[in-house]
Amino acid sequence: MSGSTSNGSTSKPTVDARQERDLKRALATLWVRFPGSLEDAYIVHALRRARKLIGRSLYVLIVLFLAVTLPVLVFVDDSYLASWRLYGFWPIAGALALLFLAVKVDALNRFMSTLIGMALMISLAGTLLGAIKLAGTFLGQVAAFETVYVLIIGFSILRLPPTRTLFWCLGSLVLALTLALVLGWSVDPAALLLFYGFPLVVCALNGYMLDASARHSYANTLLLNRESDRLRQWRDNADREARRQALLNDFMAHIAGNPRVAVLLDQALAFMIEHGPAMAGAAYRVDDDGLHREAARGLNAEARREGRVERDGLLAGALDAEGAVTVCHDVPAGYLDLETGQSVIRPGHLLFLTIRQGDEALGVVELASLEPFDQDARTLLEALAAPLAYALVAAMGREDYIRRHRQAG
Repeated sequence: MSGSTSNGSTSKPTVDARQERDLKRALATLWVRFPGSLEDAYIVHALRRARKLIGRSLYVLIVLFLAVTLPVLVFVDDSYLASWRLYGFWPIAGALALLFLAVKVDALNRFMSTLIGMALMISLAGTLLGAIKLAGTFLGQVAAFETVYVLIIGFSILRLPPTRTLFWCLGSLVLALTLALVLGWSVDPAALLLFYGFPLVVCALNGYMLDASARHSYANTLLLNRESDRLRQWRDNADREARRQALLNDFMAHIAGNPRVAVLLDQALAFMIEHGPAMAGAAYRVDDDGLHREAARGLNAEARREGRVERDGLLAGALDAEGAVTVCHDVPAGYLDLETGQSVIRPGHLLFLTIRQGDEALGVVELASLEPFDQDARTLLEALAAPLAYALVAAMGREDYIRRHRQAG
């Protein structure tokens, strides 16, 4: 998966092309099951959603619990009231305390699913034991109704993944029946089916349907985010291309006017420094006997005095390279130092833009920067190489014509 989601994060993961196809196939199934890491990401999302829902409804659950139990405690005078409190009151009160710890104590975040499941199992086991022990009495009916309420809350409000909820519910049934058999209580299978078996099936089916709906919504959200990212990328590419074309037009206007070679390269160098991360640079024309520096900006005095340089070292490597742009991240000491005020700074990065006509190298522009040249800067400079090459050929042709004309005259 391209991005990940943590319990404390509200952002959804991004998906790649393969996962996008998997999501579309999953949407065509009944229960919308995801493959691989998509399923893991959904479980994390479901647990985060459960924590949020319980946090919002916890006090409502407490009020509902008190609304059911307080009238029984106050108005019912029954010899079995102490037994009902043991099985129908305190287990649910303890379950609500566990829910409070699960959603309100951040240190217990990693145990949240287990705490919620234990709260569900404890409350269900208690009400089941109460309904079994007090069968045939009013308080036994109250415990049976409490069992149904807890099942509804477990699958519809707590909203853990339904398989986990079903596991804890079946665990409570096993625990309650085991204790009832150990204690020698009689269990009426028909009554157990009425207040636990059938409600469990209905609530579980409802829970799976709610989960399928939530999965459907989750998958659609991921697909919409994927489409939004794709549209945003297309828009960014279009904006980047528009900016590149605008800068290219500005550059061609900047070097227009049939200037001499030195003026042309100085104008090109100034434009590249102004519209990029470079702080200084130099422009060279290729001659038969080496390289002649035609323009320089931001260099120290010693570097500016070198009008002609040998075709070797980094410059030779740039001229011999296949691409128009060559980048150097390891600048030798004393090479193309920058002059800022009263100090001299060693550049951290160099970029060489080779100006070619076909396979012939006409010149090279050398740019120095303290920061790396990013991909956008490299792409822009590479786009400037072609029009600069045409302008340089024209300028060199004019200078050659003028020189030959003067020699002939």
